[in-house]
Amino acid sequence: MSANTLTKFSLVHLAVTAAITACMLVMPVNASDDHAHELEHQHQAERHDEHGHDKHEDEHGHKDEHDDDHGHKDEHGHDEHGHNEHEEGKVHISPEQMQRSGIATQIAQAGDIKQTVTVYGRTVLPEAASSQVKARFAGLITQMKVNVGDRVKAGQVIAEVESNSSLKRYSIKAPISGMVVERSANAGEMAIDNVLLSIIDDSRLWAEYQIFPAQMRSVAVGQQLLVTGTQQQADSKLEYLLSAPQGQLYQLARAPLDNTNGQWPLGSLVSGYVTLSKQAVGLMIDNLALQEMEGQQVVFVRNAEGFEKRVVELGLRDSQMTEVLSGLIAGEEYAVQKSFLLKADLEKSSAGHVH
Repeated sequence: MSANTLTKFSLVHLAVTAAITACMLVMPVNASDDHAHELEHQHQAERHDEHGHDKHEDEHGHKDEHDDDHGHKDEHGHDEHGHNEHEEGKVHISPEQMQRSGIATQIAQAGDIKQTVTVYGRTVLPEAASSQVKARFAGLITQMKVNVGDRVKAGQVIAEVESNSSLKRYSIKAPISGMVVERSANAGEMAIDNVLLSIIDDSRLWAEYQIFPAQMRSVAVGQQLLVTGTQQQADSKLEYLLSAPQGQLYQLARAPLDNTNGQWPLGSLVSGYVTLSKQAVGLMIDNLALQEMEGQQVVFVRNAEGFEKRVVELGLRDSQMTEVLSGLIAGEEYAVQKSFLLKADLEKSSAGHVH
């Protein structure tokens, strides 16, 4: 091989070697670029805020918008509890739920605020409203037709007796209408002068009160009063002022009570609010309606969904009613009995929203 030929072969060999080396250097550079590009995509995918929320757009172009880490509102403006801000102070309750809970309502209207004196007593039976039944003629009792607890009508046959003198049977009739409260004889026994039955007519009672010396100047016959018991109340007026028995210092005041439905148990304790004077007001509500929340006096006013809390300003007050100066208008319906249940429900709901 000549020197020229050897020189050409060496130059070709060096060129090939340089090309291979250049290819080996280029390939890692390209791989590094690809890897860096992939990392950039990954970094963008992970570039959310520290709570994992971000605004993104799906393939249809719709946006899913989230709020901060408290999660209070979505894109529709509802909070995480499903309540709207305008629901504050409202209690949703159906008429059926009201009836089951015993919640009763009244209509706000004008009336009289009364100055009263409070007296205490019990229900008593009028003297003419009881009867102890005896046989007219001595004889053998052949039949007793009623028992304790039975209601009888005046003139109804309640027993039969065979006379000792004539050996004839005769009937004994109820002298008054009422209830049999005692039976002390049976068929086959002798009726001489003993009481066979006791009957009382409790359809009308007296509310009888003790009037002490400090009250005597204020209390008089003809005054109106409110009679109240455990679960009931009734308007009445004083009909009698009597001397107390056995020389006691107090007087006895009596007011009639209609007990046709038996709502006033005989001998039960009652209070009386005797009206001494009264003042007309433009708007008043029952005291049972008033509830205190956050240091304010509130009532619950009826609306289409149930009730809403209403802060009221109050004026004159008596034992039953209170004047309303603002916060309520005449004709509005408000909760009276069991209104505290609405307060409890609202407080429970508010407590559930505290974060």
